[in-house]
Amino acid sequence: MELQPIEWVLRRRPPATTAAEPQVCTVFQPIIDIRTGTPLGWELLSRGLGPEEAPDVLFRQARAEGRLWDLERACRASAARRIAELPAALRGATFFLNVSPDVLTDPRFRDGFTRTQLARHGLDHRQIVIEITEQQAIGDYERFEQLVRHYAAQGFRIAVDDFGSGHSSLVTLIRSRPDVIKLDREVVRALHERSYQQSLVRSLISFAASVDTRLVAEGVETWDELETLVRLGVRYVQGFLLARPSPEPCLPSEETAARLRSLVRAEDARLGEEDDRVMGLAAECLVVERGAMRVEELGHLFRARADLDHIVLVEDGRPVGMVTRQQFQARTGGPFGYQLYCRRPVEALVDAMPLVVDARTGIAALGRLVLERMNADVYDPVVVVNEAGGLVGTVTMRQLLGRVIALELQSAQEANPLTGLPGNRSITRWLRSASEQPRFSVVYADLDRFKEYNDVHGFLAGDELIRLAARVLSRGLPGLSVHARLGHVGGDDFVIVSPDPLPAAGLQAICEDFDREKRVLFTPDELHRGSFQARDRHGATNEVPLVTLSLAAVESEKVGRDVHPGRLAQLAAALKTVAKQRTAREHRSTFVFERRQT
Repeated sequence: MELQPIEWVLRRRPPATTAAEPQVCTVFQPIIDIRTGTPLGWELLSRGLGPEEAPDVLFRQARAEGRLWDLERACRASAARRIAELPAALRGATFFLNVSPDVLTDPRFRDGFTRTQLARHGLDHRQIVIEITEQQAIGDYERFEQLVRHYAAQGFRIAVDDFGSGHSSLVTLIRSRPDVIKLDREVVRALHERSYQQSLVRSLISFAASVDTRLVAEGVETWDELETLVRLGVRYVQGFLLARPSPEPCLPSEETAARLRSLVRAEDARLGEEDDRVMGLAAECLVVERGAMRVEELGHLFRARADLDHIVLVEDGRPVGMVTRQQFQARTGGPFGYQLYCRRPVEALVDAMPLVVDARTGIAALGRLVLERMNADVYDPVVVVNEAGGLVGTVTMRQLLGRVIALELQSAQEANPLTGLPGNRSITRWLRSASEQPRFSVVYADLDRFKEYNDVHGFLAGDELIRLAARVLSRGLPGLSVHARLGHVGGDDFVIVSPDPLPAAGLQAICEDFDREKRVLFTPDELHRGSFQARDRHGATNEVPLVTLSLAAVESEKVGRDVHPGRLAQLAAALKTVAKQRTAREHRSTFVFERRQT
């Protein structure tokens, strides 16, 4: 297709208009907090008005013609104008503005993008997130870092766009130290099918949490992708599945929001199966009806009660805010703070809603949410509500830390000392919980000819073989289900419990992975022969095939409802015999499904 010159995009409107306006339009796409369904902010995207609307074509053509500065200036002007036209309720929201590095380092940008100029449009610079897009490599990282630090010092927030693709590199991350990292859509695409990508995302979640940065997954287009992101712990998402770019700021449909809430509740319930729920920690707190107390009365309360750490404001039984002792002191301190606030209602001290969680949320899920909070509120109490949104109580960080430590000790006591995997008590709970679901699957795994290997190569090599099996099975879990869990029964026996049907391809991948990885535990001669020598009980030397992994898969449709874990074990034992016969014939790891109806 022959491209039109970029001049038509930058063309000014006829003099009949009072102000010259660029020929681009701005659309909004929300970045959604999946836990609350509310927007973290809106990204402002540009579209052309003319023969070509596609943004990638516009910017590629502008770069080729050396007009990128003019086009981005037009986009920023359009964005500022559109924000200024929004209703008052939306004007204070957060907006992400795209800026390419070569424009950011252009002296004209620093002169033309200032707090004063934004204020002329009625904008507060603290609302703006400068989203750095990288279509070309950054030439001068020193200059780039200086400018990023300049804008961060001014109060602007910084985001790195399309992280994981193109020129958006680790060096850019280090130099920009962003407030927001946006994962490229290629990292998110088909995430549920690719365990390697899931491991990468887990690592990035951990990194973002450790440096107090928000991680946003872009380009989410399917429910499978979103469910996997929820399972991994990503909190902020953006994509067509939730909302397409629109001329007006919009939120996900009620149907989409309801399904999203259901996903989050299911994940919280899953995490809560293995530990206490938050309802067991929630304690009564001082409740104040909205509008019923003034700041000076709260001051009297804090002075009279040394044990009082916070109050919760409610309206019709639902929490609408919280004031901590620390917040009270920060707001009312100084020479004029108390006089400024003392006659005002307590809600004047409330900056934003506290962290609110459902009483059924698991302790592990709550710990994850607490760590995602900004540094300023990470130690604030958490408000707990019932299913109807009514106040149940609050949980302090002291309570949470105490319970987390207790759970870690309990987990350490239950874990298998060789592999660190959950042991029999956890596996029994998983099986009991799985049997209450509409469908579930169980895989029993063990090593063939492990005893002979242990006798010949020694118990240290035998232990390493067991650890190898644990690593391979752990790596293969995402290929079975994002909800699958792995436990170590003992010795060379393992159990996988999943609420989903088991894909044969996932089981096959585990078998192939084990057969590749096990080679390091045999001598070159043994690998060449495909066997090793071992003595039987009568002292005779025999050639024994290399150790293989047998997987016996049992699905609930074949065993009926309310099956006892012991019965599952009996079925699996019989099935493992079939698997072992197959591995003995084929000299490779294999799996079998229970095909009989029980």
